[in-house]
Amino acid sequence: MRILHTGDWHLGKNLEGYERLQEQEQFIDELVTIVEEQQVQMVIVSGDIYDHSNPPAKAERIFYEALKRLNHKGERLVVVIAGNHDNPERLTASVPLLYEEGIFLLGTFHDVIPAGTYPTFTLHQSGKGYMEIEFQGERVLLLTLPYPSEKRLNEIFAEELQEEVQQKAYSNRIGEVLQELASYYREDTINLCISHLYLRGGAVTDSERPIQLGGSLAVHIDEFPKEAQYIALGHLH
Repeated sequence: MRILHTGDWHLGKNLEGYERLQEQEQFIDELVTIVEEQQVQMVIVSGDIYDHSNPPAKAERIFYEALKRLNHKGERLVVVIAGNHDNPERLTASVPLLYEEGIFLLGTFHDVIPAGTYPTFTLHQSGKGYMEIEFQGERVLLLTLPYPSEKRLNEIFAEELQEEVQQKAYSNRIGEVLQELASYYREDTINLCISHLYLRGGAVTDSERPIQLGGSLAVHIDEFPKEAQYIALGHLH
């Protein structure tokens, strides 16, 4: 099975006051070409579709055209999760039109994709944070954790805690969520995990503004399930 992992498109981002939408359209063209030439069956987009929670209309148009081209009339599954720059509700507003084509948009951990038969695959089971998909005899178990801020997890890690304690509490909680979801992994499934978060020890490049980190809470790599064969992250780039 061929899977392509991408993310952090930041559509609508300006550089020193200059619009980059034309450049971003060229990126989408190149991405679609790669997907077609490599006969990719599943595309994962791991968050930060937009550069702002209220993106310009042209950036949204570029995104929806990209989804249509990548999905190619239902031939290819496309899974997209929200990043810290995305508004979860806005990102998923179009899901009633996209589900039936095999385009899955997930805004928060609590979003659930309905099980059923889609154009080129079957979604056998799904729930908060996971889905089991069958492609031509191969089964994929995908864990999904869109940007897990305290608000989006509906949890608070008390501000009065010392930073070190707060960091540990957050990392441990993400680990608990992932380990619980990992119980769905099996030996006969392709076990994947997709998220958008700050991995402890990750290096920040000049392309990242401090505000883009979306908070300093980080997750230790040991919190990820060892059964996962590939972990598709977004956030630092």
